[in-house]
Amino acid sequence: MKKPAQNYLIDIIQELMITNQAGIAVFYYTLSQDSTVDQQSLASYFDLIIRFTKHNLKENLKSISLEDHIFYFYTHESGLHLIFKCLNKQFDSEMLEALAERLIRNFLTIYKEKIDNFNGEVSNFSSFIDFITEVFDSKNDTPLMEH
Repeated sequence: MKKPAQNYLIDIIQELMITNQAGIAVFYYTLSQDSTVDQQSLASYFDLIIRFTKHNLKENLKSISLEDHIFYFYTHESGLHLIFKCLNKQFDSEMLEALAERLIRNFLTIYKEKIDNFNGEVSNFSSFIDFITEVFDSKNDTPLMEH
Protein backbone atom coordinates (compact mmCIF):
# COMPACT_ATOMS: atom_id res chain seq x y z
CA MET A 1 0.00 0.00 0.00
CA LYS A 2 1.39 3.40 -0.99
CA LYS A 3 1.79 5.92 1.82
CA PRO A 4 -0.30 9.09 1.61
CA ALA A 5 1.78 12.00 0.31
CA GLN A 6 1.76 14.01 3.52
CA ASN A 7 2.90 11.10 5.68
CA TYR A 8 5.54 10.17 3.15
CA LEU A 9 6.93 13.72 3.17
CA ILE A 10 6.97 13.97 6.94
CA ASP A 11 8.71 10.59 7.14
CA ILE A 12 11.57 11.63 4.88
CA ILE A 13 12.03 15.43 4.96
CA GLN A 14 13.89 16.60 8.02
CA GLU A 15 14.80 20.13 6.99
CA LEU A 16 14.27 22.56 4.16
CA MET A 17 16.09 25.70 3.19
CA ILE A 18 15.49 28.39 0.59
CA THR A 19 18.59 30.24 -0.57
CA ASN A 20 18.84 33.30 -2.75
CA GLN A 21 21.21 33.97 -5.67
CA ALA A 22 23.91 35.13 -3.26
CA GLY A 23 23.85 31.84 -1.35
CA ILE A 24 22.12 33.27 1.73
CA ALA A 25 19.56 31.12 3.52
CA VAL A 26 16.54 33.40 3.45
CA PHE A 27 14.32 30.72 4.98
CA TYR A 28 15.07 27.61 7.03
CA TYR A 29 12.68 25.09 8.56
CA THR A 30 13.38 21.92 10.49
CA LEU A 31 11.11 19.05 11.43
CA SER A 32 13.84 17.67 13.69
CA GLN A 33 14.00 18.62 17.35
CA ASP A 34 17.73 17.89 17.45
CA SER A 35 18.90 20.20 14.66
CA THR A 36 21.82 22.46 15.52
CA VAL A 37 22.68 23.47 11.97
CA ASP A 38 24.37 26.77 11.18
CA GLN A 39 22.09 27.41 8.24
CA GLN A 40 24.13 30.27 6.77
CA SER A 41 27.30 28.14 6.66
CA LEU A 42 25.37 25.27 5.14
CA ALA A 43 23.78 27.61 2.57
CA SER A 44 27.20 28.97 1.59
CA TYR A 45 28.58 25.44 1.24
CA PHE A 46 25.68 24.36 -0.96
CA ASP A 47 25.90 27.54 -3.02
CA LEU A 48 29.54 26.77 -3.82
CA ILE A 49 28.69 23.21 -4.84
CA ILE A 50 25.73 24.34 -6.97
CA ARG A 51 27.80 27.02 -8.73
CA PHE A 52 30.77 24.69 -9.27
CA THR A 53 28.55 22.00 -10.75
CA LYS A 54 26.72 24.43 -13.02
CA HIS A 55 29.75 26.38 -14.29
CA ASN A 56 32.49 23.75 -14.36
CA LEU A 57 30.59 20.55 -15.08
CA LYS A 58 27.74 22.22 -17.03
CA GLU A 59 25.13 20.25 -15.11
CA ASN A 60 22.48 20.99 -12.51
CA LEU A 61 23.00 19.46 -9.10
CA LYS A 62 20.00 17.32 -8.13
CA SER A 63 21.18 15.60 -4.94
CA ILE A 64 24.08 14.81 -2.65
CA SER A 65 24.13 11.48 -0.82
CA LEU A 66 25.66 11.11 2.60
CA GLU A 67 25.74 8.06 4.81
CA ASP A 68 22.36 8.71 6.47
CA HIS A 69 20.89 11.57 4.45
CA ILE A 70 20.30 12.88 1.00
CA PHE A 71 20.16 16.57 0.19
CA TYR A 72 17.76 17.18 -2.69
CA PHE A 73 18.20 20.43 -4.68
CA TYR A 74 15.64 22.32 -6.70
CA THR A 75 16.64 25.41 -8.67
CA HIS A 76 13.86 27.76 -9.69
CA GLU A 77 14.08 30.01 -12.76
CA SER A 78 14.13 33.00 -10.36
CA GLY A 79 17.54 31.86 -9.10
CA LEU A 80 16.20 30.70 -5.74
CA HIS A 81 17.22 27.25 -4.57
CA LEU A 82 15.19 24.99 -2.34
CA ILE A 83 17.10 22.28 -0.52
CA PHE A 84 15.49 19.36 1.29
CA LYS A 85 17.44 17.28 3.79
CA CYS A 86 15.89 13.83 3.50
CA LEU A 87 16.35 11.01 5.97
CA ASN A 88 15.38 8.13 3.75
CA LYS A 89 17.39 7.39 0.62
CA GLN A 90 14.32 5.87 -1.02
CA PHE A 91 12.63 9.16 -1.85
CA ASP A 92 10.35 10.01 -4.74
CA SER A 93 12.17 12.75 -6.64
CA GLU A 94 9.07 13.65 -8.67
CA MET A 95 7.08 14.23 -5.50
CA LEU A 96 9.90 16.30 -3.98
CA GLU A 97 10.18 18.36 -7.17
CA ALA A 98 6.42 19.01 -7.21
CA LEU A 99 6.55 20.08 -3.57
CA ALA A 100 9.60 22.28 -4.20
CA GLU A 101 7.87 23.98 -7.13
CA ARG A 102 4.81 24.66 -5.02
CA LEU A 103 6.82 26.02 -2.09
CA ILE A 104 8.96 28.32 -4.24
CA ARG A 105 5.94 29.55 -6.20
CA ASN A 106 4.13 30.44 -2.98
CA PHE A 107 7.27 31.95 -1.46
CA LEU A 108 7.68 34.24 -4.48
CA THR A 109 3.99 35.14 -4.47
CA ILE A 110 4.33 36.38 -0.90
CA TYR A 111 7.89 37.75 -0.89
CA LYS A 112 8.85 38.68 -4.48
CA GLU A 113 9.35 42.35 -3.65
CA LYS A 114 11.43 41.54 -0.56
CA ILE A 115 13.57 39.09 -2.56
CA ASP A 116 14.07 41.67 -5.33
CA ASN A 117 15.04 44.32 -2.76
CA PHE A 118 16.80 42.00 -0.32
CA ASN A 119 18.61 43.96 2.38
CA GLY A 120 20.11 41.07 4.33
CA GLU A 121 17.27 40.80 6.82
CA VAL A 122 16.16 37.15 6.74
CA SER A 123 13.56 37.69 9.45
CA ASN A 124 11.40 39.31 6.72
CA PHE A 125 10.64 35.79 5.51
CA SER A 126 9.90 34.12 8.84
CA SER A 127 6.12 34.19 8.40
CA PHE A 128 6.52 31.60 5.62
CA ILE A 129 6.60 29.10 8.48
CA ASP A 130 2.81 29.35 8.55
CA PHE A 131 2.51 28.10 4.98
CA ILE A 132 5.09 25.35 5.55
CA THR A 133 3.30 24.21 8.70
CA GLU A 134 0.00 24.14 6.81
CA VAL A 135 1.54 21.97 4.09
CA PHE A 136 3.13 19.48 6.49
CA ASP A 137 0.22 19.41 8.93
CA SER A 138 -2.41 19.19 6.21
CA LYS A 139 -5.13 16.65 6.92
CA ASN A 140 -5.59 15.96 3.23
CA ASP A 141 -3.33 13.41 1.60
CA THR A 142 -2.07 15.68 -1.17
CA PRO A 143 0.00 18.55 0.24
CA LEU A 144 1.28 19.17 -3.27
CA MET A 145 -2.07 20.51 -4.37
CA GLU A 146 -3.19 24.06 -3.75
CA HIS A 147 -5.57 24.64 -0.86
